[in-house]
Amino acid sequence: MKTLATFALCLLLATPAAARAACAEPVRDALQPLVAAHGLDGASLRLSTPDGPPQRWHAGAYGDDTRLPIASASKWLTALTLARVVESGALRWDSRVGEHFPDAPAATHAITLEQLLSHTSGLAAGPAPCLSGRGGTLQDCARAILAEGLEAAPGTVFAYGGNGMQVAGAMAERATGKDWDALFQREMVRPLGLTGTDWRALARRPGYVRNPNPRVAGGARSTLADYGKVVDMVLADGRHGGRRFLSPETIAFMARDRSAGLRIDKRPDTADGMGYGLGQWVEARDAQGRTTRTSSPGAFGFTPWVDESAGVAGVLAVRGRGRAMRPMIERLQRECTAMAARPPG
Repeated sequence: MKTLATFALCLLLATPAAARAACAEPVRDALQPLVAAHGLDGASLRLSTPDGPPQRWHAGAYGDDTRLPIASASKWLTALTLARVVESGALRWDSRVGEHFPDAPAATHAITLEQLLSHTSGLAAGPAPCLSGRGGTLQDCARAILAEGLEAAPGTVFAYGGNGMQVAGAMAERATGKDWDALFQREMVRPLGLTGTDWRALARRPGYVRNPNPRVAGGARSTLADYGKVVDMVLADGRHGGRRFLSPETIAFMARDRSAGLRIDKRPDTADGMGYGLGQWVEARDAQGRTTRTSSPGAFGFTPWVDESAGVAGVLAVRGRGRAMRPMIERLQRECTAMAARPPG
């Protein structure tokens, strides 16, 4: 059976058009073991570089527009939405909870938007009941989370969880006067041309399905095609379709590790050794400490990543037991990044 090594060789030998045809089978063969080993309905892979159109491969029943719950890959989408709100001037990275929730417990008032998006707010990491509740609104959920107070002083502990991001989303609603769905459509869906992404992870209905209490750290559904536009924009330093979506400075700011030097209270086993930025894991840094590779994998295996040093953005679309699949996913991610990387010089 052909392997990823075969794929790398055919990329070297073929013209771009011929490579797409000659190399499709080896990559599909690389996806098949993942599908078979974990009893998946399918798997899809998308790789892109600045030098040509993205390449896509599918196994099983999946295609470019298969909608999947993406779990914690939602965090990157939320952070990018908030980054657009910051660039518009409606919020600042140092906007504080007390400015928007003056009735929240006084101890929470100093928490900043940056801390909420980097899991360094000091709020409890264990998921609040309202994150999974069908009733209420994002505002109701944020007030309930803040009412529980702090477990640590803001900015002193890294504790991975969804509570802080829920408060961040509610702050954005208050700052803009728009609910989360309207805000997400304005800042992400329309500018990037997303056609299969919303905040109803388990919905089966087509189109954009609204949710008054979206789980902004883990409740989105998306597609290979949609998330590919997101990682392409990040790889392009904030540009999409020839226009600025975010500034390069904002893209770099979001990728800076906020967990460095802090006590680690909660982090997934699969993220050992990684840092965390705003909505994204920091997987690698250069000799100067600048982030060069980021990702935002979800619990069901859906994995987007951007490797700036290699000049590669990738999305692996799957739905299964992410923790069990993680070793195979990480190997596929490394090998695919290496084979698609721009040549030195």
